[in-house]
Amino acid sequence: KSQGDGHSGGWAFVQRWREADKQVVGHASDFDRDMYDGRGSGSPGHRTPNHRPSSSFDLAALKQPVFETLERLEREIEERHRVVVEERAAVHLQKQEQQRLREELITLRAELEATHAANVKASYGVLSYCYRPPDERAIEIEARRERRAAIANYAKEAFEEADENDDRELTLEELRQIEGDNAEIVMMEADVNGDGVLSKREYVNYKIFVAKQAGKQARKNFKAADFNNDKELTLEELREIEGDMADQVMREADVDNSGLLSKREYVDYKIRQAAHGALTMAESGCFVCVHARVHAGRPPALPNTGHRRMA
Repeated sequence: KSQGDGHSGGWAFVQRWREADKQVVGHASDFDRDMYDGRGSGSPGHRTPNHRPSSSFDLAALKQPVFETLERLEREIEERHRVVVEERAAVHLQKQEQQRLREELITLRAELEATHAANVKASYGVLSYCYRPPDERAIEIEARRERRAAIANYAKEAFEEADENDDRELTLEELRQIEGDNAEIVMMEADVNGDGVLSKREYVNYKIFVAKQAGKQARKNFKAADFNNDKELTLEELREIEGDMADQVMREADVDNSGLLSKREYVDYKIRQAAHGALTMAESGCFVCVHARVHAGRPPALPNTGHRRMA
């Protein structure tokens, strides 16, 4: 361009840019020669198969800090995972304790309602025929309904908590988070279709079914231990069916602190134990009958939970 066309400044910039580009290319060629031992063309961007790094370029030294950083990150991730697992276990135990207290309140309310009805009827004296107290059967049915709903809701919450990948199925590893050492037994007993995982419906129905069977077995045991037929168990009578565990059972099951166990208190206690993992299907007395149905190609006669069918 001529000096007078108004573009002299732009043309000078282009010239300087070209000179700088040549210098960069020259430096790149020098770097290329330093990188390799001279065999081959040595031109930038072209490498022959026999090229080898020179001693001035230590690749291992460059990798070392990268590996150290990756190892540090891996240790941090493992530590964080351990903390998360511990926190999750603590939260699960806390929820389990809250659920236990909630179910104990259901039992205690039923006990108080029955006691209150009996006291009111006794206070009428000769006119007691004019007073119709709440039916004991009705009180028991209402308590069972509330308890079953509480167990189902808790089982659903526990399932969703353990389902880490939200695929609506529990693997054995996920099941261990809520069942602990009983996970293998629960998987074997609850996996009705034998696909190796538990659906929410399988898990919830299993927990309700085990609780129901534990209740049936507890009623039989109570009747066998109640020698004087007063519908209450003393500590000595309780030892006939609980053995060395009698003191602990009396302490945990006696919700009204009367020093005696009513049938409702004992049965509800065994149901709580079964619903929260302390008893499996085999220990609740229904292992043989259920697995006979499973091996015959029929699912166990699980109870109707009152909820819609769940995936």
